[in-house]
Amino acid sequence: MTRITQTQTNPEARRGPEPPTARPDPIFQPPGWDWVSAGEIGWWVRPGWRSALIGPNGLRLDEWRDQGRLRTIKSGPHRVVYRAEVPQGAVFIKHFLVPSWREQWRQWFRRGKGRNEAKRAERLNRAGIPTITPIALGEQRKRHFLFENYLVTPAIAEMAPLDEFVEHRLGELPEPRRGRVRRTLAVALGELTAKLHRAGFVHQDFHPGNVLVGLDLNDQPRLAMIDLDALRVRNELTWNDVRKNLALLNHYFVLRCGRTDRRRFLRAYLAARGEEPSNVSALARKIERSTRRWAERLWTRWGKRCRGSNKYFQPDQGKGAWGVASRDLDAQTVQRLLADPDALFHAPGTTPLKDSRTTTVAEAVLPVAGRPTRVIYKRFNRKKRLDPILTLFRPSRAWRAWQGGQHLASRGIPTPRNLAFLARTGSGRLPRDTYLVTIRAEPSITLGDYVRNVLPTLDPDARRLQTRRLTVAMARLIRTMHERSLSHRDLKAANILIEGDPNAETVQLSLIDLVGVHVTHPLPRHRRVQNLARLQVSLAESLDWSRTDALRFLRAYLPWGQTRRGEWKGLWRAIDRRCRAKLARNRRRGRILS
Repeated sequence: MTRITQTQTNPEARRGPEPPTARPDPIFQPPGWDWVSAGEIGWWVRPGWRSALIGPNGLRLDEWRDQGRLRTIKSGPHRVVYRAEVPQGAVFIKHFLVPSWREQWRQWFRRGKGRNEAKRAERLNRAGIPTITPIALGEQRKRHFLFENYLVTPAIAEMAPLDEFVEHRLGELPEPRRGRVRRTLAVALGELTAKLHRAGFVHQDFHPGNVLVGLDLNDQPRLAMIDLDALRVRNELTWNDVRKNLALLNHYFVLRCGRTDRRRFLRAYLAARGEEPSNVSALARKIERSTRRWAERLWTRWGKRCRGSNKYFQPDQGKGAWGVASRDLDAQTVQRLLADPDALFHAPGTTPLKDSRTTTVAEAVLPVAGRPTRVIYKRFNRKKRLDPILTLFRPSRAWRAWQGGQHLASRGIPTPRNLAFLARTGSGRLPRDTYLVTIRAEPSITLGDYVRNVLPTLDPDARRLQTRRLTVAMARLIRTMHERSLSHRDLKAANILIEGDPNAETVQLSLIDLVGVHVTHPLPRHRRVQNLARLQVSLAESLDWSRTDALRFLRAYLPWGQTRRGEWKGLWRAIDRRCRAKLARNRRRGRILS
């Protein structure tokens, strides 16, 4: 059996993955398929499906829609996906659109996406990789140019997207079944990926949403590949290509699975490739580094979504005001807010929460995604006359909080969801007053209110147990935030939210008041120290916080097994010095601690 390293360290030193299987013959031709012409669209249909799919006017979309048998799964400018119920069972219809000349010229040189996906499905089937089975292909041609095209495939029974399974269904399984399924799923995914690479295939959009999973009677996973337009065939698939493709898949699981499951996946992958897993750690570290580089680029791109028009957000303009709002907030509501941003503070059902020199906060009700929803409505008051002019050199506080919330959401850090940013400008473009709208987490209580008002009412044993739970939950939240290149300058108990039941075995925490959130990669040590010291000062004043609790927090914050021996001592001393400096500065300025 061939080892994976040159000097037992690098898999690149040996031969690359096996070449792809032989190029298959054309599949869209008689006698395997029937030809049907309906207007400008020509159809190739497998025998037995013609009457069920094709009517006198072509594909029976309108007929199915009128009968309530058609459902839209995805809709976008380039593709619409439908699910239809026909006598033979459920089918999926991918309608590939051509909204611009770019897509038209792409299809002229690279053929239609429907045809490409069907041909790649045939290749995967020949390689023994479970995937979709095309039953119909429709292409609209004008003067030899290809325009809209369709691909119809039967639904794969009793299977769901892997991301949906991991995020929802897996958590509903009882232990120990959940752990058993999680372990076997990691092995099955590793074997499927190895089979894909052995055949010379690379999926350029390799994420769990493009893998289907089902469980048999013995809880053994069954996997299948879908969305094959991004599948590419490489004549020479190098280990560098393999690492990049594994990093693409790993990006999803690094946020949702432990290191043990990811290592189990890699060992199964190498075993299926016929490699000795003697140095899995070296390969794993390279994949993790590639994953991190890819993740930083992706997170940065996602963090910019809240700035402009896309499928998540929509800029809007009003008289003397402008804003950016989530598309879940209907246009009439946004226009009403832009017309008079302060009106919501006086609307029926609005509950004032805070009114200070810097901010005014209220809880209100707005229609979100068609349903009345409790929201937090916050106005950032002008602290100085020069505040509007200063926005020429730095973003306003509301915009920094709006952007910070998007950064946290992009990196999977819990925070209430952003709904809208508003700026009242008057006669000019500079913002005079700025506003922020976020979803109100229900039920919830700030950590500061909880430790001041609720924790002291518990008996000593319950109070000690709850303090330990909160300590571990805070440490894990902040460690995750720092690992993903984020810092929060004003990290204090009042800016941490306890969501759900505070007495749950695992306390759910999220971050609010995000003006002080910054993105820096790699995150410097002094930022970590400042965040931890700010939280330490806040907890020391509001919680019966002992040195033992602080040490327990630090042990939970530092990654177990990934920290140099004695590193915690240097971090402990640095935090202590920063805390003393913070306390002395507040005493000099006569400011209370919060």
